[in-house]
Amino acid sequence: MMRLMITLALLLALAACGKSAEQKQREENAVLTQLGEKYVREKILEPGQAQFRNQFIGKGGAPCGEVNAKDAFGAYIGYQRYISVARDLTLLAQDVSPAEFEAQWQQLCR
Repeated sequence: MMRLMITLALLLALAACGKSAEQKQREENAVLTQLGEKYVREKILEPGQAQFRNQFIGKGGAPCGEVNAKDAFGAYIGYQRYISVARDLTLLAQDVSPAEFEAQWQQLCR
């Protein structure tokens, strides 16, 4: 019984070490995407009601995508793009001029 437990523990340890570079990258991207969502939610009125789509990791690891958030009247305002470099560097399209946001989008997301 003890030998079986040791064998299973070793097999599990080896399986965990055997992740491909692609699998590790997918896991890292998932974590970055979740952080991006968290930082976007901190900037909007009703964080629990946010709807996300078209999310991806841009240049240098910046989470990018679109979010649909509610306004002060409780209505969804429509999807807008976002870039989330860090907690204090999360930018929604509505935060700056369209030209400025587009420049940042091209630099960080494309």
